[in-house]
Amino acid sequence: MDRVPRRLAAWWRTLDDPGRRHATLLALVSLGYLAHYLVYCWPQPFFIEDAGISFAYARNLVDGEGLVTYPGGERVEGYSNALWTFLMALLYALGIPLWTGAKVAGAVFGLLTLPLAYLLVKQARPGAQDDVALLAPVMLAASPQFVVWNSSGLENSLFCVLLAGATWRLVAEMQAERDGGRAGFPWSALLYVLLCMTRPEGLMYAGIGLFGRVLGAIAVRRPLPVLAWLAVFAVPFGLYNAWRYWYFAWPFPNTYYAKLGKGTTFKPWSWSGGGWKYVKNWFMQHSVVYMLPLLGLAMTGLRRRRRALTVLLLVAVTVVLLWDGRAGIQEFEPDWWMPIRRKWVHVRVWTLAAACALLGLATLNTPGWRARGLLWTNACAGVFFALYSGGDWMKAHRWFNLVSVSLFPVLAIGLGELLDLLPGMAARLRLPRGPWLLQRGLSVRVLLVLLAGGYWVAQETWHTNEFANNPETSVRDVHRRVKYMTWVQRQLDLDEVTLLDVDMGAHMYFTDWAIADIAGLVDVPMAHHRRYPREFVQQYIFEERNPDFAHVHGGWARSSKIPTHTEWKERYLELPGYPIGGRKLHVGNHVRKDLFITDTGEGPPDSAQRFGDEVHLVHLAVPSPEVAAGELLFVDTTWQAGFRDAFEVLLFLDDGAGGRTVQAVEPGYGWYPPEDWGSTEQVAGRFRVALPEGLAEGSYRLGVVVIDQRSGEVLPHAGTVREARSAEDAAEALEGEVDSGPESERGGELYLPGEWLTEIEVQVVPAERAYAEAEADAAAALDLAQGDDCDATWPRFKDATRHVLADLDWRSAHEEGVREALAACLVRRAAGTGDEAERIELLVEARGWDRHQDDLVLAARSLAAVLSERGHAAREAADWELAYASYRDALRLDPRLSWIRRHAETARDHALGLVEEERPEPPVVPASPARPAKEALEGAGPADRPLIRKRLDGEGAQVGKAKGKAKAKGKGGRHVDKGYIDGRGTKNPPGRDGAAEPPPGPPTPPI
Repeated sequence: MDRVPRRLAAWWRTLDDPGRRHATLLALVSLGYLAHYLVYCWPQPFFIEDAGISFAYARNLVDGEGLVTYPGGERVEGYSNALWTFLMALLYALGIPLWTGAKVAGAVFGLLTLPLAYLLVKQARPGAQDDVALLAPVMLAASPQFVVWNSSGLENSLFCVLLAGATWRLVAEMQAERDGGRAGFPWSALLYVLLCMTRPEGLMYAGIGLFGRVLGAIAVRRPLPVLAWLAVFAVPFGLYNAWRYWYFAWPFPNTYYAKLGKGTTFKPWSWSGGGWKYVKNWFMQHSVVYMLPLLGLAMTGLRRRRRALTVLLLVAVTVVLLWDGRAGIQEFEPDWWMPIRRKWVHVRVWTLAAACALLGLATLNTPGWRARGLLWTNACAGVFFALYSGGDWMKAHRWFNLVSVSLFPVLAIGLGELLDLLPGMAARLRLPRGPWLLQRGLSVRVLLVLLAGGYWVAQETWHTNEFANNPETSVRDVHRRVKYMTWVQRQLDLDEVTLLDVDMGAHMYFTDWAIADIAGLVDVPMAHHRRYPREFVQQYIFEERNPDFAHVHGGWARSSKIPTHTEWKERYLELPGYPIGGRKLHVGNHVRKDLFITDTGEGPPDSAQRFGDEVHLVHLAVPSPEVAAGELLFVDTTWQAGFRDAFEVLLFLDDGAGGRTVQAVEPGYGWYPPEDWGSTEQVAGRFRVALPEGLAEGSYRLGVVVIDQRSGEVLPHAGTVREARSAEDAAEALEGEVDSGPESERGGELYLPGEWLTEIEVQVVPAERAYAEAEADAAAALDLAQGDDCDATWPRFKDATRHVLADLDWRSAHEEGVREALAACLVRRAAGTGDEAERIELLVEARGWDRHQDDLVLAARSLAAVLSERGHAAREAADWELAYASYRDALRLDPRLSWIRRHAETARDHALGLVEEERPEPPVVPASPARPAKEALEGAGPADRPLIRKRLDGEGAQVGKAKGKAKAKGKGGRHVDKGYIDGRGTKNPPGRDGAAEPPPGPPTPPI
């Protein structure tokens, strides 16, 4: 490190005065970038929610789980930024927090991009000794698109620096060949490989680089370096993608199928659709639309023959963008213009495409054409990708982060070309003696560059402020939902959770829940069924995954239609919303009802304790009564109430000597109010009663009070249900109760007997004894597992944790050993059963406790291999149901089998009838006066008659429908949503933006 200052000093001495001035200004621009970057780092660090996906994958990889959505899950390429994910994994392996590492990496890569943008402009303007090259890094440093998304925790900063670096290095290699030297090792090819690994569309830019490399080789007539470049690119690229294909089984990342699929988002002829709207909004909001002439100047200039091309393209683009193709000429519109007017959106799109292509070609053989051509083509490709993807849901135009690194240098080049044409640019303005940078005065040219840069900075500062005060959905936003649903998990006393949701980042990173992704980003079955066919949703969501929690509302609820399924309406209950600031609540969280609600189909059992007329306490237990003061006492209850009224419960402890503590609990947790309960439903309440720190040690009786929330009255305890039903059984029913006097004398308090026979006593003990009881129960759980009593093992361990319920560290320290023992117990049980279905379920259950247990791994993988072979045989026999069932069970046993998942989805689609089979086309038998429809049917064979009848009926219906529409509006044309029906019953195409157009002339009467 001590050599760095000397090397910097030596480098500084090699620079001339303009070079030193530019280096100083670049350093100042870099400081401005860092200041802008810190807006999204402090005091409120911004991480887009999707960043959590990459972080979770990185952590899972380093932790030995593989590239999986959640620990123990299937292999899913639920990210599209592989290199960034691997970089985050490296930082995590080195002990660097992922959140800190992502922020530092974004800052560093962004800083490196700034000088590369400067150098690209210098390459495109060889020999120009002016300051316009500095405009590109200034625009980047001030751009919210560039800075926001560099700081978001995503891969944008890495992609930008690799794209700029690959472009600069490729131009340098080609210029070295042009000057008669050797290009050296094609480092640009390796940079393009890294670019392809950073995002899938990197391959598009690599293709542009290869095309430019070929053009450069043609210009100097040296083809061999191109072959070397291609080899250096192809070998690592091929190896990486071969590994991807082997590991994940799909040619593209799962995000591609979830977002783009078969190009359904690409709608180039929808001018008001998502893609074009996204592009137009960015150009308009950032005033780039007014800079479009600079693009033409950058590529062609205004010299010699290229001047006419520049003017022509500028006029053509202006006309097609600003004119709708029909305004003002309806009165004298010629016939040949009508089809052009109807296809005006196509005219616009093809004109823009032609302009892009012609400008790229026009720059050939001009000074700096290699850099200009690559920058221009990269910028056009970036805009095309934004259009192809249909835009983006995130604010601040994320896709233009990738465009800006190429587009801004082109704009700077265009400004330089414009200034070259203007006279008097070299004149200097006399200024008072000032800083070193301004000692010789300020030229008019520099002043104009400063004004352009200042205008851009001022404009983008407004956009930065707007985003900083209202940022996009961040990891922290969704983390609030994670915390809320984790609290729900604790309330329900759940050990494992399966979640159905759309926001994956925070859930993947902050939980170990199994996840079903409605959006399909990290879920292979959902990604390959983007249209949410009902049969698939029924099977995958409600039968296979059966999620415990679900976040379904808004647009995703409408598009997936999940709430329209009968299972959803019957099984799920919406929870109250959680606060998200101010008075706003975030809604849409649901819980599966059977987690705490059971419909018995009967009234309360005879042993239930009755309060008032209809409130029944069916069950109460304190499984771990030895608890220290200041801890939590676990009380398990079950209630039944059929009178549809609101009530709450007080649980109290009484030592009989004046010591008492009371806590209110709410049956149904406040999510399912008693007035909504069915008369045959039993509602569980698993409550944690807080014991005060100063509560005296000793024995306490557990008591219950039930209060009517409407009247505030205490509901009297009326004994058991049997007592209420049969007077002669009263003595037997009340035997063992503390107070067997009349109801009016007993009042509302009930000291509850355990199992209704003996009183439940809670022991408030010293902390040492509570931990000793916990240790004893944990040891007993291990003994149960080793004695092959698998079913009792985990409940006993849960009892151990309830002695020290608030101490999560104690649970973590003991849980792993119990899980290992329980998994081994289940594996032994599976080995001893001859029923394959039972063996599968036992091994799957064992995986849930400890998926890394050696005997389990061996047994599960062996059985999975057998099931896979069975699935292959069933697939060959076209027994799709058996094939899918076999593949599904194989995956449950061995989720690593990504290829089996691919086969499973094919078998599923066939089994559910989601694959359209080829059907024979109906024979073409036109009805005519010589051969009417009846005659055609009579002459056809039995197999052809239904097809002919169907075709004839369809044609008749269409003609009748057309005639009916014409008749409804008279004999003239009728406007419809997608064109119009003219007098002949012919449906004509729509005009601009899908709007209906009137017929060109007087209507012809229908025939």
